[in-house]
Amino acid sequence: MARSGTTLGTVVRWDHARGGALIEAPDLPGGCWADASVIVHNAQRSGALRAGQVVEVDWVEPGAQGLPFRALRVTPRGDLQATVGG
Repeated sequence: MARSGTTLGTVVRWDHARGGALIEAPDLPGGCWADASVIVHNAQRSGALRAGQVVEVDWVEPGAQGLPFRALRVTPRGDLQATVGG
């Protein structure tokens, strides 16, 4: 049975070539792939994420792009500091 959940994470890098981002979070050991199509954005933001950005991730296992987890929805959290918990 696949596991899933929601957690806060930090964008490690945006990969233009693959059209998505690598996200790390304490609840997601090994990393989470976030395809550009699952990123929630508003008129002030493009669909790309930036390294260091805090995001809320709805995730599922198994993953994608060689990572153990895959994002179903990613919401940038402008109300939080540049690092989770910080």
